[in-house]
Amino acid sequence: MTVYANAKDKENSRIYLIADTEEEIDGYCLERDYEIISRPKYVEPGMVCHHFEWVGIRSRPAIWEISRPYPKN
Repeated sequence: MTVYANAKDKENSRIYLIADTEEEIDGYCLERDYEIISRPKYVEPGMVCHHFEWVGIRSRPAIWEISRPYPKN
């Protein structure tokens, strides 16, 4: 299951996080002294791909990556 969180750092900068579990996000925020502001239940996929930082233990799932064409040589 994918979970989301909106957090802020000490300078009040917004950070958007995504992971497999709430515990992964909680641990990430604890290590960096981030404060969780909210935990949205749904986020538009385009928003996730462009603005959310993957903080899960495993590598970022392909569903949350943006496909880019190979450069022409």
